[in-house]
Amino acid sequence: MNLNLTDEQQQKLTNKLKEKKQSFYEYLTSLVLKDIEGKYDLGKGFYYELYSDKLFNKKDEEIKLTKTQKNIITYLINNNTEKISAEELYEKCWEKNKFSIFTVRNVIKQIRDKTYYNMLNNKSNVGYTIYPN
Repeated sequence: MNLNLTDEQQQKLTNKLKEKKQSFYEYLTSLVLKDIEGKYDLGKGFYYELYSDKLFNKKDEEIKLTKTQKNIITYLINNNTEKISAEELYEKCWEKNKFSIFTVRNVIKQIRDKTYYNMLNNKSNVGYTIYPN
């Protein structure tokens, strides 16, 4: 496939593929699925349907999530080019007003327990990202 990209655009694409540790085909597939089917590839056979707010495993079985877990996954997907702080996650994804870093970590752990550890990554004192990150 030939993409008429400038040298600068090609370099940005190359850097993005290295950063995401994906082949061009994997990257393109995840973009197409997200765009035309509302599916976001989360790796290892997991995917999230944006239009239904549902998480599925590689056997296409729905994984039950709480409202807060769905909010976190959706927020990270919609902001997947940024590292999102625990404070921002709490502000955007919780209905309660009392913030605790331990509350955020606990829900992140619950999501990891239902999926796999590296689906959600955290860089200490910076923030969280979602696969591919």
